[in-house]
Amino acid sequence: MCGRFYIDDETAREIEKTVRKIDEKRAKRGDVYPSDLALVLKAAGGRAVSQVLKWGYETAEKNRVIFNARTETVRERPMFRYDYESRRCVIPARKFYEWKNLGGRKKEKYDFFAEGEILYLAGIYHKNPDGDRFSILTREAEGCMREIHNRMPLILSGSDIEKWLFSKEEAVRLLNSHFDRLQRKKSDEEEYRQLSLF
Repeated sequence: MCGRFYIDDETAREIEKTVRKIDEKRAKRGDVYPSDLALVLKAAGGRAVSQVLKWGYETAEKNRVIFNARTETVRERPMFRYDYESRRCVIPARKFYEWKNLGGRKKEKYDFFAEGEILYLAGIYHKNPDGDRFSILTREAEGCMREIHNRMPLILSGSDIEKWLFSKEEAVRLLNSHFDRLQRKKSDEEEYRQLSLF
């Protein structure tokens, strides 16, 4: 699962070198939560461009959004199938967070990052009359995530961004890709806002 990620100004500046112009005014910096506006990269006119989209697909329940989609079922589920085929995107982040369940209501927060690198989280987006929305793809946990949570975001290497955005064949292959540079550390934050969006 991926329920919160972090983007800083340095990350945005690095992305700007790739896609030229970023809508700096609306994209949130710092901790990004579901329903926040966030910077994404998508395909348009044969190249990667940046756009600010809202995180989470709308549901019939007004106070609930679907902010993750499983790699194992994204090609079959009616809600995601067409968007996966035609509207893949990448969400840049400096790090993301996950919480280890310690039993009862006790949880420990962990930061996941790749030292000195931007994380590129694979996603899909949906056309919406009130503004397009995106969802982050998740996969079975591997590496340093396993003992913290059973799911993790699908992380792409920088060299895979265009493959994910422009090639259906490569996108299928990347659904099973591995990112072996992920590191973790226990977060300094002692308290956190309980996620209640499921």
